[in-house]
Amino acid sequence: MDGEITQPLLAKTVSSGYERTNVDKGNSHYFSSCNSESGGCREESYDGTQEDLNDENTPLSRIPHLWFIEAALYTNVFLSGFDSTVTASTYQTIGNEFNHMDLSSWITASYLITSTSFQPLYGSFSDVLGRRKCLFFASMIFSIGCLGCGLSIDIFWLSFMRAFTGIGGGGLITLSTIVNSDMIPTSKRGLFQAFQNLLLGLGAICGASFGGVITSSVGWRCCFLLQVPISLAGSLIGHFYVRNQKDYERKKLEGTSETKELLKQIDFSGAFFIIVGLTLQLIYLSLGSAPDKSGKTWSRLGLSGILVASFVVLILFVLTEEKTSTRAIIPSKLVKGLFSFLVLAISVLVGFASYAYLFTLPLFFQVILGDSTAKAGLRLAIPSVFTPVGGLIAGVCMSKFNCLQTLLYVGIALMCLGNFLFLNIGADTSDSLIDFFLIPANLGQGITFPSSLFTFIFAFSKNDQATATSTLYLFRSIGSVWGVTGSAGLVQFCFSRHLEKDLKGLLDERKIRKLVTKINSNTSYISELQGPIKTAVIESFDTATKKVHLISTTFCLVALILCVIKDVFKPKPPGSELK
Repeated sequence: MDGEITQPLLAKTVSSGYERTNVDKGNSHYFSSCNSESGGCREESYDGTQEDLNDENTPLSRIPHLWFIEAALYTNVFLSGFDSTVTASTYQTIGNEFNHMDLSSWITASYLITSTSFQPLYGSFSDVLGRRKCLFFASMIFSIGCLGCGLSIDIFWLSFMRAFTGIGGGGLITLSTIVNSDMIPTSKRGLFQAFQNLLLGLGAICGASFGGVITSSVGWRCCFLLQVPISLAGSLIGHFYVRNQKDYERKKLEGTSETKELLKQIDFSGAFFIIVGLTLQLIYLSLGSAPDKSGKTWSRLGLSGILVASFVVLILFVLTEEKTSTRAIIPSKLVKGLFSFLVLAISVLVGFASYAYLFTLPLFFQVILGDSTAKAGLRLAIPSVFTPVGGLIAGVCMSKFNCLQTLLYVGIALMCLGNFLFLNIGADTSDSLIDFFLIPANLGQGITFPSSLFTFIFAFSKNDQATATSTLYLFRSIGSVWGVTGSAGLVQFCFSRHLEKDLKGLLDERKIRKLVTKINSNTSYISELQGPIKTAVIESFDTATKKVHLISTTFCLVALILCVIKDVFKPKPPGSELK
């Protein structure tokens, strides 16, 4: 739900292999795309090259099978938006059913890890193997993954299938944008991209609003199973009608395609190390929050070993990126300067804050406010609407008023305000006031995400801007993974500690620990409690969620401070007209 907006930029893009039109020779463009689980629109960079057919005067009616192709692409876009928010409103129900509420963050984080890691690879893969094969592969993997999620027998299999789904999900929007960039004349791409953004936002709203309703009426499995036939239809339409880029077809006919040599340019080792490193951190953050029999949490020897191993693997990732001869996922030259480091740090912080906010809200609504799954999902519809509104505001202001630096300050300040306002929500707060308090954080997110992206990429030359885009997305997604798993772990940790203090004198230590374990596995058990014990449990959850949002507020404040510092070290952007 990034809410980012399409903006024309002078940038290097992924090669499509077509001859440039006169307009394309003068202008390349960035176009929005998004991460399917995170729910965020992204400005992806692709080449403006086109077939000779696609000059500025070519009517859309002359593009073969255009509307069939767009139907396939927009199906992927809608499903990406839907899938990005449907887990936010259903993960508590899923965790309770499997008696593993303590591991429910894996449902989202596992998807984020794989989709984030594979997203940068799809551009290279589609250059080597062709657009059609890669689009069909991504769509089919997504379909099979959704089917596996709907048929899962436990939370471990569900998390595995979510990770599997992310392999396909990482390419859905990326490839949709690439295919449109190949096919649509430059002057008309903005219209198609705007409609893509609209469908993405609509999908996110539907996922947040109807996910809880579907779960309450026919079960959470249908949230995944309903996506399967839609995704399969999009896969088949795309397979029959999407064309490969001209350069790929020419090399195929001439027999000059050197697939093996081209595949050697893809950074498989970097993708492997970052997947393993982030997965180990996910395991540490998820398992460390629950105390063992001796009362230890994250300091347990085995878990400490996992944490150390995760940093070792991530260090190997950094070393690999510095020495690789392939297209590095994160080129070292993009992260060495102080300005780059500060902007990327800001991206990690706002990524954490946005996902911690989104995935703590449903838990708060259901446990503290007593909402049903359906009502908790419907409450998420309002913030889902204001995120793309923020993206629209950012796009208009950047293009008309040239105020990129101001937008970043305003966006982060609104996120900070929204997280702070959450601290004032209680069981006696009116629904209308709650709805109002939910607006600033999501409006700020919609402004912050695109403005932070452009702040980063404008610091580099045109030749580096495409890679800079992927780099910032990767760092933001790392923050998102920490936001999901870290917030879930912190809620459980703070809840356990606070409840132990509140129940001293009411229950002995063994019974308290047993109660904590039971509630951490299944929050629906709270409804069976009575009297002061139930009150203490609800108050402990309230305190725990408020502490997480206090941390998110602090992170936003730190991000604001870093914004001030980075302006001191801001380089003059090569070739950029924005100051």
